[in-house]
Amino acid sequence: MDRQPLPVTIPDYVAGVKVIQALFSGPTGPEDLAFIEYALKGLELKAAGKLFGEYQRRRKQYKAKSANIWLRMAAGTARAQQERFPVPLKRINEEKRREEVAREWASQVAAIIDNSTKGFTSPQPADELLAAAMTPARQWGFSPVLPDLSGEVTDKHLNHAASALARLQDDGWWLRQIRRAYQRHQELIAIMSGEVRRGVSPYVSHRAFMEYRANKTAQARWLAEMLVVNEEEGLELSLAEAHAASVSNPEVRRVELMVRMRGFEDLAWEQGHAAEFYTWTTPSRFHAWNTVKADRGRSVRNKRYRGTSPKDAQAYLCKQWAKARAAMARAGITVYGFRVVEPHHDGTPHWHMLLFVAPGQRDQLRDILGYYACEHDQGEIKNNRSARFDVLAIDPEYGSATGYIAKYIAKNIDGHRVGDDYEAEARSSDTATNVAAWASLWGIRQFQQIGGPAVTVWRELRRLREAVKDPLIESARVAADAGNWAEFIGSMGGVSLPRQDRPVKLAHLVTPCASKYGEDLRRLVGVTSAGGCSMRTRLDGWAVIRKSQARGCGERSELPLSGGSRAPWSSDNNCTGQIELPPLATELARAGLDNVDRARMEAGAVVVVDGLYHWIRDGRLYQSRHRPQFGRSPAPNGRNAWEEDRDLEQLQQYQLKRQAMAVLAGDLQLDEYIKNAMDTFRAVHTLETLLDKERLEAPASFHQSEHLARLSGFVTSCPSQGGAL
Repeated sequence: MDRQPLPVTIPDYVAGVKVIQALFSGPTGPEDLAFIEYALKGLELKAAGKLFGEYQRRRKQYKAKSANIWLRMAAGTARAQQERFPVPLKRINEEKRREEVAREWASQVAAIIDNSTKGFTSPQPADELLAAAMTPARQWGFSPVLPDLSGEVTDKHLNHAASALARLQDDGWWLRQIRRAYQRHQELIAIMSGEVRRGVSPYVSHRAFMEYRANKTAQARWLAEMLVVNEEEGLELSLAEAHAASVSNPEVRRVELMVRMRGFEDLAWEQGHAAEFYTWTTPSRFHAWNTVKADRGRSVRNKRYRGTSPKDAQAYLCKQWAKARAAMARAGITVYGFRVVEPHHDGTPHWHMLLFVAPGQRDQLRDILGYYACEHDQGEIKNNRSARFDVLAIDPEYGSATGYIAKYIAKNIDGHRVGDDYEAEARSSDTATNVAAWASLWGIRQFQQIGGPAVTVWRELRRLREAVKDPLIESARVAADAGNWAEFIGSMGGVSLPRQDRPVKLAHLVTPCASKYGEDLRRLVGVTSAGGCSMRTRLDGWAVIRKSQARGCGERSELPLSGGSRAPWSSDNNCTGQIELPPLATELARAGLDNVDRARMEAGAVVVVDGLYHWIRDGRLYQSRHRPQFGRSPAPNGRNAWEEDRDLEQLQQYQLKRQAMAVLAGDLQLDEYIKNAMDTFRAVHTLETLLDKERLEAPASFHQSEHLARLSGFVTSCPSQGGAL
């Protein structure tokens, strides 16, 4: 008697997604389910669920064979992307888990430095130490900005290397990198699974859009609750109003871009230059989805797609543009104008460029740009390269160049008077937020000025309301105040003058070693001219407070604006020939220093207040988070002794922080930590800093920990140890 085959049980869920039973009721259903299980094996649950959801949609709309082919390719691409991460994705799919992983990898770097320096007792060559410390980061594809140590190594290179080492040991730096990498991976899976495209969610996934909107809502709520005050000048302003008046406001940003674009066009008209509009698009392998115009713009999967992200596509376009710029420089071609980057419906970026060029160089410019736009994958374009590189000559008789690019600028900012967005099949006013979320997620700069002076100088000059004696600054100020970008370009030396040769430049004050990573902080304070005149455009002494604290109750928010803690600088327009510093007495008072401290510092001492080191040199007060070393005689090897001490000082600080972290973790006794510390004050301060960070980042677990409470009590009971060192 023949046995009847046992019925196959179809699971209710696959990768957390409900199974549509009817799709697998046919004779190939069991085999297909086995194939799906094999294809999705090892993928993160979120990614597997998205792919299976798209698989069922395809199986329902097309044949099962087509859906199986798609799943095999999509799962392979997703697996390749997942294997870029050196840890399982489930370890970084939540913020608390990411924090744990960040601490682990920062500790790995600290251990590498500890071993390389034999417990911070043996100095090592900067290039070797940095290469060893970079090993964990390279497994992730992360990297801080690194110095070039291949040639002559200067103090600047060494300071840069020390800052890079500090970042690599900072769990906060690791957390930011890991969080961004995971978010972009999730978005890439959404692109592959069809969640980012026309008719579904253009430019970004719905999840990314909601996250961006929630962040903007929280930001707006915070801005509405805060004030910016300047007690020295008696000024008070709502932070929301300050934000609305700056280029952070989309409307202000759009208007400024249009003013600059119109200025370029006016200049081109005066000089008889031609206006050219170019569109650059990446090769097909960067596009996950295509549109079928014959079928009402329906989106279909692109078989040539190779799993690249919008960030990869933007990097490709930038590389090709760099080649084109080099070729233009060799040919002596000068161009100026604007570049606008906007996404296709699936998130792949493409460029629009409005460039002005001398008529005699126009054909050569087209050849250069066309060559590099179509340099790769030429088989897919054959004799028609308009899909990759499109050219349009702007005829003034039919409309202005500014009017032509206006819609591309507005579409990518706020959708002002654009109407419908045909790429997304929606109104531009509705999709502008999607575009902003896309640019924020992938870190893509939407607008880039090509040629001409820096816009920051223009913005700073517009802060000056009165005439200036210096003719160089005054001519540029008048043009900026009138909103005449063309005249401003003329006053700044033309469109092609190198930045270092411009007659008016930005002026900064530098606070040495003041950043978290021991870097100099550059603070914009005004402008300076080639004639030696410097003008102040910004006030010092600004602070951000909550509106509830506006009448003096409560603590101030530790969010200093451009002025930091320095005294305000007079903004009168009398040219002094140099930027005038605040009075030393005012600086000392604001830093909490008295005449006794001043006498000690003028005698060469360093005074510590609130964990900051203060010293006076050449009549100026300096502040730093690191102890300065100076005044030593040269060492026998040609290096200053203070330079060697500085390197050892940094290594000792690394070790102290690592030991303090061990105290917090319970791996090192507090008594032993304090007993072994060479500087008790620094040891307590380091421990206090880590406790404050833990309290802010994990308040619930902090208050529940008896161990952390005991450490906080110890730090609070320690007396202030400010004084001369």
